[in-house]
Amino acid sequence: MDELEVTGSPYGSAPEAIARTLRFALEIVSDGIWDWDIRTNHVRRSPGWYAMLGHAVDSLPENVVTWHEVIHPEDFERVMRGFQAYLDGTQPVYAEEYRCRCRDGDYLWISDHGRFVEFDGEGRPTRMIGAHRNIHERKLAELALQQKNQELAELNLTLEALVAARTEALHQANRALAEQVALAMRLSEIDPLTQVANRRGFERQLQAEWHRLQRHGHPCALLMLDLDHFKRINDSLGHPAGDRVLVAVAQAARQDLRDVDCFARWGGEEFIVLLPDTEAAAACALAERLRLDLRRIDAALPMQLTASFAVGEMRPDEDPVALVRRLDNALYLAKRQRDCIVVC
Repeated sequence: MDELEVTGSPYGSAPEAIARTLRFALEIVSDGIWDWDIRTNHVRRSPGWYAMLGHAVDSLPENVVTWHEVIHPEDFERVMRGFQAYLDGTQPVYAEEYRCRCRDGDYLWISDHGRFVEFDGEGRPTRMIGAHRNIHERKLAELALQQKNQELAELNLTLEALVAARTEALHQANRALAEQVALAMRLSEIDPLTQVANRRGFERQLQAEWHRLQRHGHPCALLMLDLDHFKRINDSLGHPAGDRVLVAVAQAARQDLRDVDCFARWGGEEFIVLLPDTEAAAACALAERLRLDLRRIDAALPMQLTASFAVGEMRPDEDPVALVRRLDNALYLAKRQRDCIVVC
């Protein structure tokens, strides 16, 4: 490369030795030097610049177009924006990293730095010099690291998505399991024939109401009924007819009960009712309504359907087992008379 001329610079004249020293210094810290005469658009490039890209010295046109042609197409617009920003004075320095096409067609990553070094009398730049440096290995390592970080980030997102999906699936499975367990619990406490509570469901409600009585003193009554001469129905008409009678009794009784009452099939043809916040007198009145309603059931029977009832009120000093035993004894007395109510 020709020696750099620095005369005409706003910094004043410089001896030839200083220009030579500047050139040597630039060659030491760079792999290629370019010197652009802005007025003529002539660009001189150092032998190192040609060697870096695999070209013979001075084998390319010495103009700006040569520079444009070696820039990678994907980098061109970005580099031009940075270069123009420096020319316009909106950026204090020109410094870009981009790929240059070598003689063999491969691309080499380089860093490019340049500055104005001469100005005319009105302060307009007339000369700019710059240096290229081969950063290919460093850039490839940097890009590989970025790619690895991107892959790790995507992997993390994938793992997070998988964890989130697995967590949601687990929550859904747990909810479904909880619903199945709840359904199984409900079904385990329901009589499959009459669709009212069974003995297990009733005993759970009875225990809860007994604890409520202990804590708060709320009254609670129980009502037990047994269908009279039910064995005759099964024996004369068959068990399907007996099942239809049990279903009809359950449907008729529920019409007289509240939502808070627990109505259960106690076993065979026996039913039991738990009546929260109810005293014995009110339970007796309910038993009488049920007794009359059951007599009116149309079950295509050759005889009239009747039932015997026992009514009892829960006591704080009596546990649920003793209460049911007392009620059962009263029902035994009612069964001896048939179609009546016995209060224990």
